[in-house]
Amino acid sequence: MHPELAKLIDLQSKDAAVAAAEQRLTNLSRETVGLDAALQRARDSLEGARRAAADGQRRRDELETKIETYRILQDRRRQRLEQVRNPKDASTLMTELDLTHSVMAKEENDWVRSAEMVLQLEVKVRDKERNLAVLEAAQAPERSEVARRRAVLEAERDEALRIREESAGHLGKALSGRYDRLRRTRSSDVVVPLVGGACGACHTAVPLNRRSQIKAGNVIDACEACGAILYPAEPAGSV
Repeated sequence: MHPELAKLIDLQSKDAAVAAAEQRLTNLSRETVGLDAALQRARDSLEGARRAAADGQRRRDELETKIETYRILQDRRRQRLEQVRNPKDASTLMTELDLTHSVMAKEENDWVRSAEMVLQLEVKVRDKERNLAVLEAAQAPERSEVARRRAVLEAERDEALRIREESAGHLGKALSGRYDRLRRTRSSDVVVPLVGGACGACHTAVPLNRRSQIKAGNVIDACEACGAILYPAEPAGSV
């Protein structure tokens, strides 16, 4: 076997260790999906309640402003009524006062209903806030354990990466670059054995003379069909 092939095989094993560590981290993340979904539902529900309360407060404040505007108009009309001497003008002002009084009565009733609704919505917000706090407290132990396990797995992944980079450093730059390019484009192993005279990845037959060169350790060759780098899994004397 070509000496660089042994280094490639070793590097590939290190990449497999890194991939396994990353998969364990991915699996761990999936454990919190249910927790995250429940928490997000509680947060969305609270946010919806807060928006509804804010809308209710805005409506109540708008009604209060309108009522105050009507009161100011009524006061001005009463002042004018005290000063007016023309019966027709007085009658017109009285009509306006009565009409505005009716409108104000309706607006005040609406304000009372709106204020009651705001109180109910504010109670609902507080209930949602308590529910969220209870849920967060209930999830805290499990999330703490997940965080602890994640820290362990991240340390394992980082160590696997360190070992991988150390192994990659033993390869020539050109061969290392070739390996990395292949690894980015392949879903399976980059370095595969010759099996029965064929590529161990795609099972395409490898010509006898190329097999002989690979087994003799004279070349680093690749499968013409799938591009995998080939190494002799069989004894050097067999073809």
